Order: sequence, then structure tokens, then C-alpha cells
Amino acid sequence: MMKRPIQFVCTAVVTFGLLACGGGGDAGQGSGEAGGAAMAAEESAPSVVATGLNGPMGVLADDAGNVWVVDSGVGGDDKITFPSIEDGSPTEMGWGMTARLVRVSPDGTQTDMGSLPSLAFPDGPEGANRLVMANGDLYVSSMGWSDGASVDRLPMFAAVLRYKDGQFTEVANTWDLEKSKNPEGALVESHCYGLALGPDGLLWVTDAAGNDLLTVDPASGELTLKTVFGPYPGPIPNPNRGGAKEIEAVPTSVAFAGGKTYVSLLTGVPFVPGLSRVVEVNADGTYTDYATGLTMLTDLKTGPDGNLYAVSIGNFGGEQGPQPGSGALLRIMPGDSTSVEVVPGLTFPTAVSFNAAGDAYVTVNGVGAPGSGQVMKYPGVAAPKM
Repeated sequence: MMKRPIQFVCTAVVTFGLLACGGGGDAGQGSGEAGGAAMAAEESAPSVVATGLNGPMGVLADDAGNVWVVDSGVGGDDKITFPSIEDGSPTEMGWGMTARLVRVSPDGTQTDMGSLPSLAFPDGPEGANRLVMANGDLYVSSMGWSDGASVDRLPMFAAVLRYKDGQFTEVANTWDLEKSKNPEGALVESHCYGLALGPDGLLWVTDAAGNDLLTVDPASGELTLKTVFGPYPGPIPNPNRGGAKEIEAVPTSVAFAGGKTYVSLLTGVPFVPGLSRVVEVNADGTYTDYATGLTMLTDLKTGPDGNLYAVSIGNFGGEQGPQPGSGALLRIMPGDSTSVEVVPGLTFPTAVSFNAAGDAYVTVNGVGAPGSGQVMKYPGVAAPKM
């Protein structure tokens, strides 16, 4: 049964009739107004960097001044059958190479650089997820896979990919480990989601469906399990966990600061506000709460100022359903409910990246109408201390 975190979000958005909400221009403008204090200079105002994206999921500002982004795509005409999210019944879904890797040059030119697989769930598409640069090569986390599929895992699904010389090659896949070991012991499925370069030179991956943290050797493709994230107490029975009142941890990102490793946990349905958190992962795989009282964290990065920053996609809890404009970029502080909203009022943000000056690049409308996705720039959010 497929239970990808962003698909759960899409389900909520569709249920409450908000899939076409928040045009890109409105999202950027609204987030600037909600910031509170007026920008004193024109160059410090937020600006639109990229437009026309289909569910942007990952963004990367490189040292050359380019901004790279990957999106979810719009599915395709080829068919695969997977167990449904709701009841596990066979559900036919269309897939195709419609997810994109996009580069925005320093002069603002937006260029499609490559195509990636996209699967159209009944409630929204899934495609590429995150990007990272390592040793001059670009790496992308792509898609997921689930037990009960009508075919064997397809290339570039549930995989870490290398992009070089205009081509994608598969470095490792997370599905084989999940299928053979199922470390968390619940449903057998993998969503190759969070991706970061560790201080050890390895690629660190959060499997948002398998609920674990992995490393990938970019040279050999060797995959190593670092830790497993167990469930949290929940208010309602979870059919994916035998009816127990438990909520999936759903690790979405990994970041490094001060010699320590941190992971953001989205937590799953029913998206209880304040249950999301950032945990500190120790070398032996144990982990402890670092920052709590947060809501639906989808990304975690270390800024050039040395602080941790997280993306909260928004408030999806309660009878009112998803609330456009409730997302934010947060400066993470240790403790309960101590983190600070540095860019509030965002509409379904999904990811953040910083350049050396501390400018934040944020993907918005990560769930929304096709073509409504954008990348916004917020100058000086994490400017290095002088």
C-alpha cells in the first residue's frame, strides 16, 4: 500500500478542493507581505526566480550562481498497478518521463536539462525529490516503489541518480534494501526522498516511506543503514500499522551542523500540528529530540550562518483541511516551540537552498495546479555573521 508523504498531502489538498489554489505570483507576493516588516531596499525584497513548475520538490543554489530545481511532473501514458493508499486495492496509474531537472542561469534563463520519471497517483503526481552537488557532479533522489506492484522496479524509481554530461545514471536504489530487510517492520515500501552530502563524503538519504536513514557511497553505490525511525503515538487507529494508534515518523531531510547529524520528521496522517520535529542522530544510530512543537517539516538545511533552517509545508490538520499561506521557512532552535519563522505566509513550500551570501531559495506550490510551481528568492535570510 503506497503511503508516500507528499501523496498524503496531495490527498488532503484534493479532498478540500485546493489543488488549483495559490498561483505562483500570489504565493510569492503573499509570503513577502506576511513577513511583517517592510523591506527597506528594493534589492532586499523577495523575487521570483523560476516559474511554470509542476510540483517543485527540490532546489539547489550552486557556487556558479545557477539555481537547479526538480519537479514532480504530470505522470504519463504508460501504466503500472500499485496498491491504493486507501484500502490496498489494485489501482492503475500512469507514468512517463515528465518530471524535470531545470537550471536557472545567473541571467535568469530557465532551461530544461533533463527528464525523470513521474507517476500520477489518483491524488497527485510523484517525481524527482531532492538535489545535491558532490565532487562536481549533481545527484538527484527520485521516486519510490512499493510491494504489490504489477511489475518489477523500473529504472530511476526509488533511486539516487547521478547527472553528468546531460545524462542520468543510477547510483543506488533504496528499494532492494527495503524489500530484503524492511528495517522498520511495517509496510514494504520505499520513497527515496531527502538527500545531502555528509562530511564523510557519502550521500545521506532519508527514506520517507521506509522510515530510515541511509548512506550511499557515490563511487561504489554501496548502501548502508544508519538508523530506523519508529512511530509516534497518534489519535486515531492506523490501518498501516495493524490498527494501532500510531503515526509514521516520515523522515524528510538530513543536515549537518557543528559536527552533528540532524533529521527532520514530517510525521504522517492525520498531520497533527506541533507533532513534527527535528531529531539529533548519534553515531550509534540512537536519536533524541532536538527541536519539537513543529508542523509538517519537508526540508532541513544548514545556512551559511551556521544555523539550521527547515521548511514547514503548512497546517493540514483540523476540519478546515489544508491552509494556503500557512507554510514557512523556520530558523530551528533547540527546545519545544522555540523555532522562529523567518519567512512566514508561504503557500505549500517544499524545499530550501542557500547561496554563500545567505539568500534563501524556496520552492512554493509544491502541491498545486500544473505549472503553478515557483522558486522564490529571499535575500539575506541566513547571511554569514561578520
